[in-house]
Amino acid sequence: MSQLERAARNSGWILAGRGAERLIRIAVVVVLARWLGARGFGVYSFAFAYAELFAIFTDAGLHTVLVREMAKGRGSASSLMGDVFILKIVLAILSWIAACAVAVWTMPGGETLWSALAASFLLFVSFRVASLRTVLDAPFEANLKMATPVAVGIGSEILSGACLVAAAWLRWPIPAMIGIQLVMFVPGCALLAGLSFRQVRPSFEFAPSRWPGLLRMAVPIGAANVFLIVYTRSDLLMLEWLSSATSVGMYSAAYKLTGSLAILPSAITVSLLPLLSAAFEAGDREKVGRMYRGSVSLALVLGMPVAVCGLVLAGDIVGLIYGRAFAPAAGALRVLAASTLLSFVLYVMTTAAVAAGRAGLFTAYAGLLALVNAGMNYFLIPRFDFIGAGWATLTAEGIMVAAGLAVLRPIAGWPSGEAALRAAGAALAAGAALAWIPASLAVNLFVSAVLYGTLIVWGGGVTPEGAAAVKSLLRPKFLSRQSEGE
Repeated sequence: MSQLERAARNSGWILAGRGAERLIRIAVVVVLARWLGARGFGVYSFAFAYAELFAIFTDAGLHTVLVREMAKGRGSASSLMGDVFILKIVLAILSWIAACAVAVWTMPGGETLWSALAASFLLFVSFRVASLRTVLDAPFEANLKMATPVAVGIGSEILSGACLVAAAWLRWPIPAMIGIQLVMFVPGCALLAGLSFRQVRPSFEFAPSRWPGLLRMAVPIGAANVFLIVYTRSDLLMLEWLSSATSVGMYSAAYKLTGSLAILPSAITVSLLPLLSAAFEAGDREKVGRMYRGSVSLALVLGMPVAVCGLVLAGDIVGLIYGRAFAPAAGALRVLAASTLLSFVLYVMTTAAVAAGRAGLFTAYAGLLALVNAGMNYFLIPRFDFIGAGWATLTAEGIMVAAGLAVLRPIAGWPSGEAALRAAGAALAAGAALAWIPASLAVNLFVSAVLYGTLIVWGGGVTPEGAAAVKSLLRPKFLSRQSEGE
């Protein structure tokens, strides 16, 4: 099987598995939102948004460096993984202490404070954000074998979600609900540790002298991630500060839907990072450009229907999932659906920049972006409430995409503008059918999906490189083996 086929199948596993995880999470979120109401759901969402701000400090870019260096075949994988594991333990403990201290210092006592303290334990066990646990994925990511961690993640989500729903049904306090949700991730962490150590057995040697070298490579990536997580989570935090927990709940209801779709670009980029890193190491700029153009093209094709459906069907989607009580969240969903298209492209751009060793430039842009987003939230939220937070996010994503194009042009070229225009035309045609065909919603969605897919395939909405990756993913296994024999 070729490297492209392995990458495509790896992305397929990620897409299917993470898609299942997101469906579980969405189902749990819907139950919680309906049972807790806008205010209670706002407290729950705020607690995790707060804890996730500190989660990035448990990693500081180390995970990306670990995967990149493993893919390049530099040094001993055992000693490298052991060093990163020990360093991440230190960072996770320090991040947890900081999260607890800041919460006690800044939050009044009561439900909000205790919820934030309970959520801070995700710094160690989370399957969703950068945590100590994520180091266990590195051997599988570097070797394009993500089926195993994906399967463990699905099992953990089922166990955690079931216990969380049971706790909500029993009317446990929100801090206790968060606590049981995170504790139920522990069995999955233990299982994945055993499986990961079979791939690469870490050499656990306490060697602080080797840490500066790792941190020099990781800090630019980690700093960029810090700024990015600040701007993605500052909306919820500033809504709590400038508005109310109810506004947090409304905005979070929309954000949970669009944010859950991050599995689509991440399925591409998890396979893209080791391939691009190896291509840059070999100096094969032509291959780098092909992979970059193909990945951006796929990100656009996946993001276009999200934007169109969000704009046209926001009211129907919110009403169906959350009920009439959350009807105002439709306005935020329309704006966030448009920003999702830009975020899909950003996933590819940031991955390419990291593989090329240009994370430092993205760090500067991301720092400016975080400041601009915070300023826009400060200006827009008092005037437009949670809708203003959505507009701040959309503007910030647009700035970052423009920055990404400028940073990557000298090393990877421009994305295919022709393919992007054709994908946009296909999405507009499908959107028109979705809005104007006099039929039920289900029929409209089916007709629009078929129309969009047909126009993309026959209209050249995907570059040849992107189309080849999709064909590798969809090709039956026996055909793949037959081609290898030939």
